[in-house]
Amino acid sequence: MSNWQYIVLLGAVVVVFGLLLPRRKQPAAAQAVNNMEVSLEQFMENMEQDNRELTALIVQSQEEARAKAQRSEERLAELERKYSAMEQLFEQQKASAVSVQAAQVMPVKVDVPITPAPAALQEEPAPSVKQSIQERYADLFALHQQGKSIEAIAKKMNMNKGEVQLILQLAKQEEGARV
Repeated sequence: MSNWQYIVLLGAVVVVFGLLLPRRKQPAAAQAVNNMEVSLEQFMENMEQDNRELTALIVQSQEEARAKAQRSEERLAELERKYSAMEQLFEQQKASAVSVQAAQVMPVKVDVPITPAPAALQEEPAPSVKQSIQERYADLFALHQQGKSIEAIAKKMNMNKGEVQLILQLAKQEEGARV
C-alpha cells in the first residue's frame, strides 16, 4: 500500500469519526434539556402543592375567624340578656324600696290600750319621734356637702359604696316627701 492510500484511508476514518462525534454530543444536549424539563416539572408540582397548602390554611383561618366572631356575637347577646334582666330586677327592687319607704312614712293607726309605764321608765326622757336620715348620718352628709366622692365617703365612714348611695337617695326622697 502506498502512502497516498494510507492518507485517504486515514482521512476517511477521520471523516467517519467526525460525523459520529457530533451525534454523540447531540444526545447529551438532549439529555440536559430533558433533565431541565424534569426539574421544571418538579418545581411546578412543588409550587402547586405549596399553593394548595396555603389555600387550605387561608380557608381554615377564615373559618376560625367566622367561628370566633359568632362566639363573640353569642356572648354579646347573652350579656345583653343578662343586663336586661338585671335592669328589670333593679327596677323591681327600686319600686319595692320606694313602697317600703312609703309604708314607713305613712302613719299606722294602732288601737293599743295605753298602760302606765313603770316608774323607772317614766323618769327617762321620751325619745324623739323620728330622726331624719340627715340627722342620723350627719357626718356622711357633711362629707357629701364638702364635695367628697361616694368612694371617699364610704372609705372614711367604713361603709359600702352601695350603702352610701342608698342613704343619699333616701335623703333626696325624704326631702321630696317633705315638700
